[in-house]
This record gives sequence, C-alpha cells and structure tokens, in this order.
Amino acid sequence: MKQNTNTEIRKKVKVQGRLIFDMDAMTIDGKVRFRCRNVKYDGYEKFRLCANPKNMKRIDREFDSEEQARSFYQRWQANNDPIGQGYRTVATKLNNAQLQDATDAFDRLPDGATLLELVKHFDLTKQTRSLCLLDAWNEYRDFNIHSDSNRDGSWRSKATIIEQDFVFKPILSQLGSHLVKDLVAEDLSHFWQSRASSQTRLNHYKKIKAFFSWCLKKEYHFKDILALEKTPKVEKDSFPQVLTLDETKRLIEVCSRPKYKALKPFVFLCLFGGLRAGEANGNWEQEKLLKWDDFSLQPEGNERPFLSLPFVGKMKSSRNVDLSPNLVKVLLQAKKNNFSVIPNKNGINLWKKIRKESELAKIKPNCLRHTAISYFYRHNPFTKQETLNESLMTRQFGNSEDVRDRFYKNVNRLSISEAKAFWSLT
Repeated sequence: MKQNTNTEIRKKVKVQGRLIFDMDAMTIDGKVRFRCRNVKYDGYEKFRLCANPKNMKRIDREFDSEEQARSFYQRWQANNDPIGQGYRTVATKLNNAQLQDATDAFDRLPDGATLLELVKHFDLTKQTRSLCLLDAWNEYRDFNIHSDSNRDGSWRSKATIIEQDFVFKPILSQLGSHLVKDLVAEDLSHFWQSRASSQTRLNHYKKIKAFFSWCLKKEYHFKDILALEKTPKVEKDSFPQVLTLDETKRLIEVCSRPKYKALKPFVFLCLFGGLRAGEANGNWEQEKLLKWDDFSLQPEGNERPFLSLPFVGKMKSSRNVDLSPNLVKVLLQAKKNNFSVIPNKNGINLWKKIRKESELAKIKPNCLRHTAISYFYRHNPFTKQETLNESLMTRQFGNSEDVRDRFYKNVNRLSISEAKAFWSLT
C-alpha cells in the first residue's frame, strides 16, 4: 500500500524547466515582471506564467503552449495599461534596429496572427526544398512505374501510365516551371473542376491529391495544399445489395446444418464482422487463411473482443475489427468444436452450396459485408445507438467516408428494430 502511494506522489511531481520569456508590463502602480517557464510533468509539458502585480491578485497560471502564455500576457497588459495605446517604458534586450524591425512587423501583422506564428511559418517554408513542378513530377513518375529495377512500383499497366500522363499534361504545361512550394490550392482546382463528368472529376482530383501528398512527404511543400478541398461527389443510381432479415435468417439456418458448420465462422465474419470476402478467406489460399491466433476472443478487462486482420484482401490493408457479441459467441463455439476459422479444403465449393440452398445463389461477392455496414449504421451493437461517427466506421470497416457517402446512404430503408434483431442473430 505504501509503495502505491509513493508512485502516485512521484507522478504529481513537476520539474521547473528553462525560462521561456521574461517581460515587464506597466500598471498605475508601476512595473510588473512576468516570467514564463516550461514545467515538465510525467508525460506532458506545460508553460507556467507567474507575476505579482501590486494591489492585485497574484498571477500563477499554466498554459498548453508558449503562444497561449504570451497571448495572456498581452491581453493582461492591454487591460491594465495606464497609458492606453500609448508608449510605455519596458526593459528589453533588443537594440534600436531590432526594435524598429519588430515595430514594423507588428504594424503589418495579419488579423488574428502573432509574430511568433509567422516566424514558425517562415521556418517551415525555409526547410522546404526548392524543386520545380516538372522535376517533382518526373521523380514521382519514376517512383511509381513498375519495372525490373523498381519492383514495388504500383503503376503496372501501360494504360495506368497513359492515364496519369494525360491528367498531368495540362498542369505541367501551365505550371511546370513553378516551384512546388509556391503553389496553392487555387492554382490547381480548375484542372479537375473543368471536367464534365462527375466520375472524371473525382478521378482527376484523386490523382492530383496523391501527387501533392507525396510532395509533402518529400518536403517539396510545407503543407498539404489540397487538405481543405472538397472531394467531388459522384451520384450513384443503384445501392449495394443488402440482405433482408428473412434472407439473413435463412442463410444462418443453412450454414448451421452439420454438413456446413465448418464454414459458419466465415459466413459470420463477413455478415457480422463486415470483412471483405478476400480478407476472410485469403482468396482461398491456405497460407493466407485466418488463424485463431489472429483473434482475441476473451480479452481481459473492458477491452472488446477483436480480430487483428493480417495483410490480406483489398489493398492488402490491415486493421483491428471489433467483434459483436453474437459473432463472438459463434466463433467461440466453433473453436471449442475444433473447427478452423476457414476450412483448409473445399471451402469455395461449400460456400456455393450454402448460397444455393439458401436461395441466395445470385448474391454479389461482398453482399454480406454491405449488409453488416448498413445495419451497423442503424444500430451499433456496442453502443446500442445509431452510428453517427464516421471515424468509427472507418476503423471498423476500412473504407473511406467518401465511399460510404456514395454507397451506403440507403440505410433509412432499414428500420432500427430490424437492425437490433439483426445483431442478435446466431
């Protein structure tokens, strides 16, 4: 018990760091010295500002950043300045030339900006490498084209290379000689906005954005200049195929039959885990099949059961998938019965037979995944509420908000009562 108490005491101890700034302010009672030091706690840092104004309450406050501390000092001085906006006597280490330069800089500050913010912005710009757009594009092109000497290049087909060149040809024609770090979003938006087709606008936007994201990583630009640009919307006439509650019950009944029980974990992972078919079955390649070691079905404490998805499936992306209670129940039973997560043999044929006997032979490959996402929107099995947090959807299912806006906004056709019933099926 004594050891725990000592540990708690140590966590609360703060360590005074270096002096950040030491500035004087003036009041009707005279000069007030403001000192700011960084204070280090266990795992984080604060900026402590102290002052003892005469006939006023002592000032001892902590801030998250130096800018906040300086801003408080400036506001306090403005509120307590006996001369209003006039000149006042202060102690400074600046010489006359530096004072004049600082005065000129303050006179030209944009609204809402501080001198320190502009200095930091200048530092970012200064660190950015100077390279013209044409040279950056040629480097980006060589980086992505797949060849014997660049086996990791993602542009494998001639058609892909031609399409990329077509998108960037007018951009390079107009802006090729410009430095990348001098470009802004307004220089680029018309290169995709001028396209008539919504899908073409989206395709051009994605290619241009990917290039400038790469430029940011290479330090050819100091920020993601397209971060605030809206992704072009593409209207879709048809929505993904989603199983009804009756179709779902019929599918579960068939895969629960003794001859198909070996494939029940696969069906439930797609139907209630929202896995892509390729993520669940590894494209039926034995070395890529999910193993029980990939799961944490009975974690300690309040942690939810989850699947740590390996690098398989679409884009070979990995993620942790939280497992709903009904899915965990089925997986635990399958593991207890010594079933593999996915059968080593004959899995693809069993899946065909299950679909046929369920009268679902014509469902599309990722129909089960679409069903999980649609019902998850209407009723989150973990929070017991409708899902409004798009970042949660991204973590759970691995697709983008743009994709869900285009494909999954038909969920109002599903009632909340149906969604609740769906997440209770086993």
